[in-house]
Amino acid sequence: MGGARFKYLFRLVNRQTRMRNTTECPTLFPSKYEFCQLQHVTVSSVWFFSGDRTEPVTMAADVTVSRETLTGALTRLVNQSKALLQKAKQDAEVSLEKLVPYEITALFGLMAAGTDFYDSLGVKKKSDAEAVWRKFYNHAAVRELVDEFLELESEWDAFLENVDKGLQVTDRKLAGAKMADGVSPDTAFTDARSGKNVTLAEYLGRDHLAELEASKADLEARSLRVLMVAFGKKEGAELWLQQTGCTFDMLLDPQRKVFRKFGLVSSYAKVMKFDFLLHYSEYKTVGIDFPDIPTHLQEDLYQMGGNFLLDEAGQVLLSHPSKTPLDRPSVRTILDAVDAANSTS
Repeated sequence: MGGARFKYLFRLVNRQTRMRNTTECPTLFPSKYEFCQLQHVTVSSVWFFSGDRTEPVTMAADVTVSRETLTGALTRLVNQSKALLQKAKQDAEVSLEKLVPYEITALFGLMAAGTDFYDSLGVKKKSDAEAVWRKFYNHAAVRELVDEFLELESEWDAFLENVDKGLQVTDRKLAGAKMADGVSPDTAFTDARSGKNVTLAEYLGRDHLAELEASKADLEARSLRVLMVAFGKKEGAELWLQQTGCTFDMLLDPQRKVFRKFGLVSSYAKVMKFDFLLHYSEYKTVGIDFPDIPTHLQEDLYQMGGNFLLDEAGQVLLSHPSKTPLDRPSVRTILDAVDAANSTS
């Protein structure tokens, strides 16, 4: 394994992604490799993984739902979603500055509407609801509602794509820009717990295996270490760490310099995608809460993140910019990258 070499997995994430009071605070890697996650301290929901997948609990195999219950639930979901979208469109017509960044958050109301929809059907997730409506798809009323639902999803996502384009916050803004090959050990951060000014060099090579909470044997064998990098206020970071029970080191990058080095931008279309918000609704149906961060500590909910494996010099060995807030490489993918680097050292 080349015992003298150290590597680090750098994870950049949108910190609205992490469930409250769980032990998933991932991660998965000890000191020879550092798993550094860039995330923002604002929080509205997303967890990480404790294994290769993070899927909500599946429903019971058989759910009995009447056609009347289904049509009623679909009607409410479609009507509530339409009302949210219509209001957002009206605000956008006045000006995007009126819509963003505050008024647009009303679209998160789709999560509550989705939870009500799942509860009405007695299911836990969208795929279960789809199984129910497939049983009644031969009825014209159900077909019409399902078609209306699917059209609304397309309309919702297209609207958000246009918001991104209007604000020039999509990935196209950085098209052609070369992603950084590494991060200098002299890169400055703020320690989220102590508030002290630190540099990345202070963490490269430091060994805290006891903090790793999952896949311990694999992690220790590879000496992989996790760092989380967030932007935002120290107070928000402390509250997030407290509510999630996460014990890994977190560094603050308030100017998002490292986020920019890796070409990570903000995107309303990716964070508020129709299907994605309904996916979050599934968590509420099984009683999973999101971190409760006061509004004054919330910043950019729409900053995208990613996962980056760094060696002891800060050079990138694996790069995974997230396509959605839930898009993360599997633990196996990361461990394979570590093994591949070890084999050449």
